[in-house]
Amino acid sequence: MRLKARWWALITMIWLAALMPAASYAAEYTIGPAPAWVVPTMPGFPSADAISQGSYGEVYLLTDSQVLAGDQQRVTYHRLVTTAINASGVSAVANIQISFDPSYQTLVLHSINIVRHGHVIAKLATARIQVLQREAELEARIYDGTKTVSVALDDVREGDTVDYSYSTTGRNPVFKGLDFGRDPLQFAVPIARIHMRLLVPQDKHVTFAERNTAIKPVVSEHNGLRDYVWDVTNPPVLKVENDAPLWYMPYAEAAWSEFADWAAVARWAQPLYQVPASLSPELQAQVDRIAKAEPTSAGRMLAVLRLVQSEVRYLGVEIGQNSHAPNPPDLVYARRFGDCKDKTLLTLTLLDRLGIEAHAALVNTSLQRGLADLLPSPGLFDHVLVQARLDGKTWWIDPTRYTQKADLAHLYQPDYGLALIVGSATQALTPMKRADKASAARQLNVVFDASAGFDKPVRYTLETTITGVFAEALRARLTTINASDAEKTFLNFRATRYPHVKLAAPLQIKDDEAANRIVIKETYTIADMVTPSGDGKQRVADIILPDISQVMREPSATDRKSPLHLAYPQDVSQHTEILLPANWPLKPSNATIDDPAFHFEQTVLIDGARVTMLDHYQALTDEVPAQDMPRYVSNLARARNSVGYELSWGKTAAATTTTAAPATQPSTLDRMNWPLVMLTLGIFAFWPWMAFKAYRYDPPPSVESDPRWQGIGGWLLLLTVLLALRPLVYGSSLLHLVRILFSDKWAQLTTYGSHSYHALYAPTMLLELTDAVAQLTFSLLLLLLLFQRRSSFPRVALLVIVSGVIVHLGDVGLASMVPIKNISLSTTKAVWNVIGTVVWSAYLLQSRRVKATFVRRYRASMSPPLSQLAEQVS
Repeated sequence: MRLKARWWALITMIWLAALMPAASYAAEYTIGPAPAWVVPTMPGFPSADAISQGSYGEVYLLTDSQVLAGDQQRVTYHRLVTTAINASGVSAVANIQISFDPSYQTLVLHSINIVRHGHVIAKLATARIQVLQREAELEARIYDGTKTVSVALDDVREGDTVDYSYSTTGRNPVFKGLDFGRDPLQFAVPIARIHMRLLVPQDKHVTFAERNTAIKPVVSEHNGLRDYVWDVTNPPVLKVENDAPLWYMPYAEAAWSEFADWAAVARWAQPLYQVPASLSPELQAQVDRIAKAEPTSAGRMLAVLRLVQSEVRYLGVEIGQNSHAPNPPDLVYARRFGDCKDKTLLTLTLLDRLGIEAHAALVNTSLQRGLADLLPSPGLFDHVLVQARLDGKTWWIDPTRYTQKADLAHLYQPDYGLALIVGSATQALTPMKRADKASAARQLNVVFDASAGFDKPVRYTLETTITGVFAEALRARLTTINASDAEKTFLNFRATRYPHVKLAAPLQIKDDEAANRIVIKETYTIADMVTPSGDGKQRVADIILPDISQVMREPSATDRKSPLHLAYPQDVSQHTEILLPANWPLKPSNATIDDPAFHFEQTVLIDGARVTMLDHYQALTDEVPAQDMPRYVSNLARARNSVGYELSWGKTAAATTTTAAPATQPSTLDRMNWPLVMLTLGIFAFWPWMAFKAYRYDPPPSVESDPRWQGIGGWLLLLTVLLALRPLVYGSSLLHLVRILFSDKWAQLTTYGSHSYHALYAPTMLLELTDAVAQLTFSLLLLLLLFQRRSSFPRVALLVIVSGVIVHLGDVGLASMVPIKNISLSTTKAVWNVIGTVVWSAYLLQSRRVKATFVRRYRASMSPPLSQLAEQVS
């Protein structure tokens, strides 16, 4: 396909040569001195850190840009100084590329020097210079006539510095003599010095703005000119991750514009998109045909859109003024080709003749809403489409899209954030229609039919319904490949998850163009779907859902300084059925993960031998701020780990056929996790030993001896009841936690790669197990000390209650990060536990009843009465 595109590009270049203006055959370039107004600038001295960060083996010492924006002409001077620090850098600095537009610019080369060990070697006279017609966007069907002066330097060595300068003279006449520009004051690579200068006549009104920097220009006046200079030394290197939003612009820059506001830009564009007073007979015939065939405004708008989309192919000849000015509609329709400007004006013309209000809308497909942060100028827009008004409602239609045959209710409307409406009433940028989830939705219905047994090939069918922009993209893609290639593409995608998948029926594609919906049906069989578990004791069948998993894949960079761009809108739902050979002891479940960036929900339903999984992912925004990445990545991992299902059963001789799966479920002994059992027994031995040590604790009793406060009564009675309930609570919790002693449960939750895995499952459950055993043991001890009225009871009770709430809070912290409901603890419950602990701790420390009741000592119970000792002595 790429070779075909290149042949098309070559043929188009030859054919378009006849369309080039005569000015392009003028002298390619000249050699001469720098303009007298240029201020010589010394290169900077790179820091050691800059040298260590040298990109592609080169270090930039100077970028110098000086612009004279005069009344009659614009001259731009550029100078670049770089040093090669290794062989890769030699290749980079020895090849110089200078681009210019010969339709309105002239190029003058001033100097090309190599500096070696402090000596300047002039290379301009001997350098091999070629002028190339490099149409970088020709494969995108845009021809702009730009030429490139390519200079290949000889004898460049490591450590050499290449210093070259040039200037271009000319101003695109489409801008009517008005100037604007933006220059960076910071890059993703180290630069020792950035020098930027602008000279304008003193009576010229220019607006300035600096972004992401506090640097202001040094301003002076001389010779009737106002001189602005920005000079930056060793600016910090700033790298932006590749998956950051294109509208994210963190680099320092300075900008200027003669356009006072967006209204001025709209007024500049109005003459360019003026509908012509008359039409060619051929174009008028199309207007008459549509008016007769379509009685409604909606039908006429759709007919015009489809006419321009289908009959006028996309090809941009954007030379000189045509970089921003469209060609006449009659010419565009006669040629049957045009770029976005041409097709927009043609659409506006037809709509106007059919009585439909419409305007050109200038947008930037990359910067999008970032336009609001920039100085107004025509140079900020890279695309134009149509804003139409029907019955008081706004429609955004793009004549350059693949032919849209949807009815008005299902017509996809692009959303580029902000648009500049070309009209006399325009004062500011206009927000575009916020796309709804239906404009980019996928619904999958998947069936894994293993009803005949997992030892036989499993029938795997998928029916995918695609709507909105997804449908348009797929429809356009299907026009470039044949049915066989499409079938192989889908099969290869499934094979990445199931290597033994085979096609069982031809791929079926049904396109409902009116509803902008495509339904794809895939039918496969999967042999050898079952694999042994890691310990070889079980058989495992993984139900993998790649379609919904891939929209939740982990970002390439998670530790980042720039925001993450998300595909939005995006709504993916999947309904999966697993038909088992018999009823299996499975349990339904539900998981919901809500993040400011997305919503995910999974529900698993069990109906006899049928397992149904409902998964739904919806994007809620188009970017995630850098500071929110830890939260987003964690929630995304939880959602991703929830996708899919794992079926496992015992591997015995009788289990060679899965129809006997329920009868061959592993026994309790088979499922027992014996290492964990031994650990639990050790815990049961440790805590009773600690309780015995605590039982022998024998502090002196309080001095309170008032008999009125002795005995269990008042608030102490309530405490006694609560302590009596503790063994029941913790005993029940301990029985509930016995589930982790079964290897299948433990493996599902703690084996890396399992869909239920989470790194915190094991420590959370072990903490709960240890705490349950400890609390049960010491609860029994407290009851014993309570009824013996031991002097140690208040202090031991205080220790047990406080330590219990501390462990409980730790458990809450761990459980809050683990997506499993039966170990998650309520924050409200934790708060009440803390309050209760504070209240009862104060009671044990201050209560007169407690001091008067708990006075018996451990040693007294172990020694003979004092009278017996006296008799023995006598």
